[in-house]
Amino acid sequence: MNTTQNLRKAVLFSLLSAASMSIMVLFVKLAAPHTNNNMTVFFRFAVSFAYILMVILFKKSQGMQFQFKTAHPWLHLFRAIASVSAMMLLYYSLKYISLVDGNLLVMTNALFVPIFAFILYRQRTNTAHWIAVILGFIGVVFVLKPDATLFHPASLIALGAGVMAAIAIMTIRAISQYDPPHTSMLYYFPLAFVISGSISIFDWETPDHHTLMLLLAVGVFGTLYQEFLIRASRYASSKLISSLLYTSIIFSGLFGAIFYKEIPDTLSLIGIVLVLAGSVLTMRFAK
Repeated sequence: MNTTQNLRKAVLFSLLSAASMSIMVLFVKLAAPHTNNNMTVFFRFAVSFAYILMVILFKKSQGMQFQFKTAHPWLHLFRAIASVSAMMLLYYSLKYISLVDGNLLVMTNALFVPIFAFILYRQRTNTAHWIAVILGFIGVVFVLKPDATLFHPASLIALGAGVMAAIAIMTIRAISQYDPPHTSMLYYFPLAFVISGSISIFDWETPDHHTLMLLLAVGVFGTLYQEFLIRASRYASSKLISSLLYTSIIFSGLFGAIFYKEIPDTLSLIGIVLVLAGSVLTMRFAK
């Protein structure tokens, strides 16, 4: 397969992944008035858990190899805790802020990664890289809109989701050195399922048919987001794929306008552009 075909497939799967993420976020917001946050997170991972079991059964039926063993189970557990935390923070914030703001703030994870890398590993970062990070955080300030109450609490919670997502991403990078993607998913989804289930059992609300459909949609599109992301990673570098994932903000903007009449004001639009520019440049300068 030539380079052009690889690039086209990478772009296609990256855009499908971005669209799936945006649709998942939309269904989270649609489900919010009908159920609690813990239930939404639980169903997100329940569907993914069922999916990875089907993948294993299919591969076994076809006589295909599937790596079950891992030498770093604690890394998988840490990744699951960080990811579930990011989901819980993001899903909660979406009850109070717009789709595009919620999606944008969780996508600031690219800005936090070099900061954590410097703090934890003393990884040197050049001046251009730091300028890109600062540019992105200036955009965050425009989106959060400091006023008499400083910041909207829900927006800060969404930003916290970006912090936890950055921690999860750094853990995923460490795991990828040892385990293939579907093996990582084999540990991630069951662990996240157990963690979210343990939390939701104390706040359980049996959903009606309408709510159940919304919750299942959250799980389906959350799983599709990850599957398309894995497929894209087969054909292009993580820098290209990560840059294309920011189109999810455009999709969320369209969904917000259609379903909730959410039209970003001038400050938000400036902030979105700055965060996008800062995040993409951060990945461009990353080692």
